Amino acid sequence: MDGLKTGHTDTAGYCLVTSALRDGMRLISVVLGSTSMKGRENASAALLNYGFTFYDTKLVVKGGAKLAESRVWKAATSPVDVGIRDDLYITLPRGEANDIKTSVEVQPRLIAPLARETDVGQLRVVAGNQTVATLPLHPLSSVAAGGWWRRLIDTIRLWFA
Repeated sequence: MDGLKTGHTDTAGYCLVTSALRDGMRLISVVLGSTSMKGRENASAALLNYGFTFYDTKLVVKGGAKLAESRVWKAATSPVDVGIRDDLYITLPRGEANDIKTSVEVQPRLIAPLARETDVGQLRVVAGNQTVATLPLHPLSSVAAGGWWRRLIDTIRLWFA
């Protein structure tokens, strides 16, 4: 365990919030309304042991990694690589972490300029037949607007696209 917060009031009883890290997996347990200090400690230990025994945490996508590339209209450079900002970890019941699938949906028409904070699509993470996470995709680098000729040509192309 590497963190805890205790408390007691007549109304709430004995309370304990603990944080623990084991083999790269962090769990937090919250015990409220226990009748004794020892009871809250035992309940917290039981919760943490249960979580570490029956669940796995897996790195699904590394932050800053290229997940797709997309054309950017009216841009100085195209295509642009897209991804997520931060590492994405998923905690699932033991054995189900190997069945994770990801899909990327990028907006069909991206028009420059694009900042790194711009949402340009979605990353969907599916385990089994359930969606467990949906995160916004962002350009991995900002995209400046192209020169006047590039903007003119792409404007004309967009009329016919």
